[in-house]
Amino acid sequence: MTKPLIKYYDEAREFSNMENCAEKIELAVSRLENPYNITDENRLMYHTYLEKEAPKAVFELIDANRIRLFPLLVKYRTIRKANITKMVDYAQTNRKMDILSYLLNIGNEFRMRPKAMDIAPKFVPGKSANNDLQKFSDYDSLHAGDIIWMGIIPMPWVVLDKKDGKALVISKYVFDCQAYHSIFYKVKWNDTSICKWLNGDFADRYFTDIEKERICPVYIDKDATLFMEEKPETVKNSLFFLSVEEAAKYFKTEEERTARITVFGKRKIMWATFDVYAHWWLRSMTQDVLGKGATFVRLDGAIQTHGGYILSNSYDEFYDHFGVRPAMYINL
Repeated sequence: MTKPLIKYYDEAREFSNMENCAEKIELAVSRLENPYNITDENRLMYHTYLEKEAPKAVFELIDANRIRLFPLLVKYRTIRKANITKMVDYAQTNRKMDILSYLLNIGNEFRMRPKAMDIAPKFVPGKSANNDLQKFSDYDSLHAGDIIWMGIIPMPWVVLDKKDGKALVISKYVFDCQAYHSIFYKVKWNDTSICKWLNGDFADRYFTDIEKERICPVYIDKDATLFMEEKPETVKNSLFFLSVEEAAKYFKTEEERTARITVFGKRKIMWATFDVYAHWWLRSMTQDVLGKGATFVRLDGAIQTHGGYILSNSYDEFYDHFGVRPAMYINL
């Protein structure tokens, strides 16, 4: 019997709960560019936000030099002929020269060739075409920081790195909280309950058949070191957690390492109450006295290399259920 799908990520609820306008802009744009399995209501929600609410937050994206987003902001009417002058002045004042150059060029396009511009048609529920098919046509143009949507019930994933025809991605949010291992005992990553769950039930139920073919396996040894090719005493993994070194490499600051927790992830009563942000597990083990610890990123973004006990047993079953934030390599 087929197991029911789990809705780890509720698009409308999660989007409405977000307060960071710049983050909402990036999320909305990425979703409209990856519209498979999207409802008419959610598509209209993103279109409406970008057209009516987002223009006032574009200045944050100018500050962050997110120039690769700007053609899509034009496409989805966040940047319009009526508001581009203020953005040009802001970019010039703050010496964001690449974005200033783009805005000046697009301003000329608005004046000289408005009909030739790439502007998405307004979405009308029930009338506009709704693309339910998953497309990977532009995955080869991905860059670090881009967001892609994957899953039978889609969730956002962030691109961390891209090389040799593969992209390393990580779930943008903490979508669940679980114990690292099922018993209080010294264990290696490949033998943990969470590793077996990620590479078993979760991977099988969460991804579409096309996505499963895209996932590139990696090989992890007893010290939790990751290799792209099989080596002696390594175990094949499709999904994994970042190591301490990888978390520090791909997220340079504590602020970048903070991760919001979804509504689904907060469904359990745990010893630690996670409101907006949550601790999330890493695959590296700690060197504590008992040898039963796992590393993790704290909800404030600091990397904790001791004290995360890996148990879920009868006398303390709610202890150390931290965030699940898997990573994987996908073939481009």
